[in-house]
Amino acid sequence: MTAYTVKKLDKEEIGHIYQTYMRKDFPSDELKPLSHITRSMDAGYGFSLGIYGGEELVGYAVFVLCGESRCALLDYFAILRGKRGSGLGHHAFLLFAAYFEENLPEVDGLYIESERISAADDEKQRLTRQRRIAFYQSCGCEMTALRSVLFGVDYSVLYKPIGERGQRASLTALDTLYQKMFKPEHYARSVSLAMMPESE
Repeated sequence: MTAYTVKKLDKEEIGHIYQTYMRKDFPSDELKPLSHITRSMDAGYGFSLGIYGGEELVGYAVFVLCGESRCALLDYFAILRGKRGSGLGHHAFLLFAAYFEENLPEVDGLYIESERISAADDEKQRLTRQRRIAFYQSCGCEMTALRSVLFGVDYSVLYKPIGERGQRASLTALDTLYQKMFKPEHYARSVSLAMMPESE
């Protein structure tokens, strides 16, 4: 039986993953420039994890940390094509939680953005978004009433408490994280965050 582990990636490793996998795994309107990811690493609030089966890369995740609000954002997450559909995604969330517990005790919860179901263009897209959100919920993530619109992409926001110390999702906490992620002019022009009357 293969033992799966996570390892913190350096800039060269995430650069290779970005060029080889991320550009195929994510729509262009959702994918930040590589320089944005590496800049956050240099500033100390961004990091990436590789998911490995033995020595083989099977997935990856990019996170943003916000010490001020004791939270993190799962910015990008994917299992490599050919490795999907085997339960690895669920196992990865267990590995993430263990990593945060051991290495980042200051983080109380993890935010996840997922494209909003009601903003889908057609039935196929709606079902895809519905399945994605159902996956996150099956990994212990809770749907919140938060809605974010980032550079024209409309997201529902999920939240996963970390360990026993996990707190509830907060608009203020996520807003503080966004202000850390984006330059002031980009935040003012292209970032919107609101609390919806009902979550999806």
